[in-house]
Amino acid sequence: MKILFLILTLTLIGCYGVNSETSQIGDINSICLSKNAWTEIQSKNSVDKINDSTFKEGLKYVKNHFIKPEYIIYFENEPKEIVGCGFYSIRVVYNPKIGDFGIDGLSPQLSDKEQIRIRNRVLKLIKEYSCEDGKIVLTKEMNEPAIFSKEYYENN
Repeated sequence: MKILFLILTLTLIGCYGVNSETSQIGDINSICLSKNAWTEIQSKNSVDKINDSTFKEGLKYVKNHFIKPEYIIYFENEPKEIVGCGFYSIRVVYNPKIGDFGIDGLSPQLSDKEQIRIRNRVLKLIKEYSCEDGKIVLTKEMNEPAIFSKEYYENN
């Protein structure tokens, strides 16, 4: 019985964080990003601007998602959505036109096309706060296929 418990414990510990590492919507290359970039991005795209009750509920899904994004931004222009990011990746999105809850990169509701659109929308914001080399890298990333798509694996 103790051996079974030990095996189960080691298996669970070994799997910790696997989904959080593989469920991203897109990569963020933060090369030469200005010091206050995320503070300014969140300020300009503040979740405080949310007035719609549907999106207020959606904000809860993003904030409480198992991935726990470090930065949350709200796009009030169509398509309206709330995006949760880490320093190196886009982790979760709430868009009621795509799904009823917080959606990550492994959600079946998220098509490759939508994944690319969301990624590029965030990267476009980040480009404003990057040096010239960073802008070149981000522009290249914006032309890449969706992460974990068939096309992604064919190119990597």
